[in-house]
Formats: sequence, structure tokens, C-alpha cells
Amino acid sequence: MAWLACCRLSHNSDPMTFANRYTPIKLANLPNLLLLAVSFCCITLSCTFIPEHEQLVSVKVDKPLSRSNGDCMETAPAHSEVNRTRPLSELSPDRIAILDWNIYKGQGKGWESDFLRLSSGKNILLLQEAPLNDGLQKLLQKKNLYWNLNSAFKYRGVETGVLIASTIEPFGSCGMRYTEPLIGLPKTILINRYAVAGSADELLVATVHGINFTMGIGAYKAQFQALTDVLKKHRGPLIIAGDFNNWNDKRTAVVDLLVDDLSLSVLPFEDEGRTTFFGDPVDHFLYRGLEPVSHMVHPVTSSDHNPISVTFRLEQGLDMTRQ
Repeated sequence: MAWLACCRLSHNSDPMTFANRYTPIKLANLPNLLLLAVSFCCITLSCTFIPEHEQLVSVKVDKPLSRSNGDCMETAPAHSEVNRTRPLSELSPDRIAILDWNIYKGQGKGWESDFLRLSSGKNILLLQEAPLNDGLQKLLQKKNLYWNLNSAFKYRGVETGVLIASTIEPFGSCGMRYTEPLIGLPKTILINRYAVAGSADELLVATVHGINFTMGIGAYKAQFQALTDVLKKHRGPLIIAGDFNNWNDKRTAVVDLLVDDLSLSVLPFEDEGRTTFFGDPVDHFLYRGLEPVSHMVHPVTSSDHNPISVTFRLEQGLDMTRQ
């Protein structure tokens, strides 16, 4: 959402679907806002470089930065049992703590201190609009995290995209990239695979930055359908979180279809505090094969999105074959 994010409103939760949970505000000047967005981005595009191919940037603790194609359409994360023929870091099945946050390209005052405070004790960090600048890299290095960034574009020499950081090394990563039809800037998705102690199945974690500026929903639908096609090959536990940009009924229906196709649950928020756009919350957690233990929205002034922290545990009754 970045610069176009506006009002933050509260709504009552209904855990059934996105569509019946929120009543969006209908604004007659939406086309004017979109035209304003296009004009703004046309000015900034002169400073923006978009890579021709997928760009997956990865860092392992105490090892140099590396780059790869990492396209999920070429290396789709099909269902597999975890190969433990070699030593492998694992998440605890009893506590998987996650922070999800669109950090507004790190432009807000005090975002670094908010990041350090809110990321404390978390196993996995999911970031949207993450700038690959010295400041963020130093924060990640300070916390001794493994991380991957799926670069959407390079603005004034700094790559920006979605990022996943974790206390343990993922044993697989891939990305997806889709272009905004009106402004020509891509939005990205990143998927990581993790081992969970005692479980034969891997945990897939995806962070999503949904396409924003469109007059219809064709491009938005295509982005989420492609994500569904990749993830439906996986039968184990799954988390999808991020800035979905589902700011009207039609976009919300697309997210509902993803939920149905992948047999996901929607994390309900009884006390709202999530960022809204045209009256709808746009930051979400979807999950499968896990049980939410606790969750919280953290009000901040350092970004146009309020971060969300969630703690899961592996759902009881899943295959725990390795003792």
C-alpha cells in the first residue's frame, strides 16, 4: 500500500470468510485516486530499475550474500517428507513465533527500534516493502538471522521486495513476481520451507505483497491463482501472511477462493488494529495444520501498516513419525 494508505478503522470479526467479515467503504473517487497513483509512479519510475528476471537474494549466517533465479514456477515446492540424512535445524512443534510487517521501505521514523523490539523472540519474520539497504542488513546480521529477499525492483540503487528471515536455515526457497498493470512496478511473493522437530512433513511459509493499483481484478486474480497452483502441491502445514491489498469485495472474494482451495483457516481478530484501506483490513494470516496460541496487532507510527505477531503450534494429530 505504501504512500496511498490512509484511514485505520475498526470492525467486528466474523471468522467465516473475509467477504462477510468486513463491509467496505465505497468511495466514488477511487478512479481519481488510481490516476493520482499512476501519475506519482510515472515520476518515480525514472529512478527505478526492474530486473528482467526473478531475483532471489539470500544470506546465511556468517556467509556472503548470494543471488539466484529462484522462480517458484521452475522450482515449485511440491510436497515432500523432510530429508534428515544430514544435520538439519528444526523449528519446535510447540512454539512457532512469527512477526508479519509491511515496513514502508524503512522510511518511517523509529522503524529500526520497533523492528528490534517486535522481532525479539520470533522464529520467523515476514516483511513486505523491505529495502535491502545497509540499515536493514545490519539489523538482520545483529540478530544472526538467515534471510531471503525476492526483489521487486531497485529504487535509487536499493533493492526492495518481500523478505523472510528466520532463526534457522530454510532448506528451500522460491519466489514469484507479478507486475502492476497500471504503474508497471512488480509485487512479489516469497515461499520458504522449514523442518519441524518430530514431524515428517515440512512447514511452508509464504509472504505475499498483493497487486494494488488496478481498474479490474484480472491481474490480482492471476497473482493469487498462481500462488494457489504452487501451494496446492504441498499437503503439510502451511502459513500465508502479508499485505494482501484486498480493499474491495471482488478482491476479498479472490482471497476467499484461495482459502477454500487450500483448505486454510483465517486468523480472526476480535480487537481490530490492523491497517485498513477503504475500510478493509489488508494484512492477514492464513494457516493450515497449525493451532494459533496467541496473536497481537502492534500499533506503530513508524510505518503505514501495523505489525502483527502470531504464535502457532503444530496441530495435534499431524504425523509426528520421527521420535
